[in-house]
Amino acid sequence: MKKKYQVLGLIILMICSIVYDFQKPDVQKEETISLSYVILEGEFLKTGKYEFEGEKTIQDIIDEVGVSDQANLNSVKGDKIVEDESRLYIPPQQEHAISLNNACQEELMSLQGVGEKTALKIIDYRQQHPFETIEDIMNISGIGEKTYLRLREHLCL
Repeated sequence: MKKKYQVLGLIILMICSIVYDFQKPDVQKEETISLSYVILEGEFLKTGKYEFEGEKTIQDIIDEVGVSDQANLNSVKGDKIVEDESRLYIPPQQEHAISLNNACQEELMSLQGVGEKTALKIIDYRQQHPFETIEDIMNISGIGEKTYLRLREHLCL
């Protein structure tokens, strides 16, 4: 007799559980807005942290923020998608800016701290991946953030 009540109790519990699942309100997930940011430096009219939603190109940011009259827009490829938490730098125009995509070995070696081996690494890199921003120079082994910061005013694409 005790066993009958236990089985009956389990059946009632299962029925209650099923009914509860059907009556439970649907919980809708709230859409979270994912903000990305980039650090703007150099000739942007607004420098510092810039937050945005979705996917943006460098040209989108230039159009929204603006750049000074002295901005060297040859140093960026406008249609490149901006990566979250990256840094964008637009240098001022200079007569003797060195093109990462076109300079010969001797021109690259004229940069302070760039020797023959580093110049060859730059040339090898651009043959496989043309530079889209001057920040891409940090993809070359031996060129870190400090070297990039020292060289960026003298570079263009």
